[in-house]
Amino acid sequence: MAVKDRALFETYLNKPDHMGSECAYTNLFIWRDYYHTWWTELYGFLVIKVEVEGKTFFLQPFGGRDEDLPLLLAALKDYADGPFEFHGIYDKSVERLGKVVTDPVFEEDRDSWDYVYLQKDLATLAGRRYHGQKNHYNAFKKENPDYTFEFINPENYAECLNFGEEWCKTRMDTDPSIYWEWRALQEAFVNFEALGLRGGAIRIGGRIQAFGFGKAINDVICDENVEKANPEIRGLYTAIQKECAEKVWTDMTYINREEDMGSEGLRKAKEALHPAFMVKKYNLLVR
Repeated sequence: MAVKDRALFETYLNKPDHMGSECAYTNLFIWRDYYHTWWTELYGFLVIKVEVEGKTFFLQPFGGRDEDLPLLLAALKDYADGPFEFHGIYDKSVERLGKVVTDPVFEEDRDSWDYVYLQKDLATLAGRRYHGQKNHYNAFKKENPDYTFEFINPENYAECLNFGEEWCKTRMDTDPSIYWEWRALQEAFVNFEALGLRGGAIRIGGRIQAFGFGKAINDVICDENVEKANPEIRGLYTAIQKECAEKVWTDMTYINREEDMGSEGLRKAKEALHPAFMVKKYNLLVR
């Protein structure tokens, strides 16, 4: 049955059991109002559609059998009334899709590549290559001897959320998309336990001034979805990153700190932390 002949693409919120353990699903949930995320199951595949800033695309298909891919592609083409795009294609799916798409051209989406670090590197900042970050951290501790670290829990959800709101409000005038970041933070803290999130916060002078949180993907790697800090406090970003790695993610081998979204400053900062490897992603136009 063709996709457009079905009452499909319900909001992702309507089927929380499909979030599974993948942190990508957590992001889809808390950002669903911005990305207008819809989903369906078709021919054994999980299909996720995204509509953002006037552009519509599908994420790479999940699950299903290789022999059913042609059926899925035909259905999606019928639904889109012509060519459509897959985004967020991982290396292991390039070969899979390349076998069934005519003359495929996979376009590297560098802005969406994930930065993955060794937990021990971020937790210790040991060695010459982390000399700069270690200096920032030491300066922070010297200038803020009364700081404390605490795990995010129901007792400080509201304080963390209030700080997140303050952080967002100072930036909304120059970047309207920050409004949606604020909405995503609300969703995250309201559903913190249900989403299986964990994180930590830094308190200075009795007030929350930084927090970071994420979710374990499996027994080896976690995804740190969000990190916020008061930029007026020297070394605070380094401190929350280090202390979360050291205390929140002690059972992890790797920490995925996600993409840089094409921001030059963010890319420079993430590269300076020396990722162990990058998770490449590609886009594909299916004609």
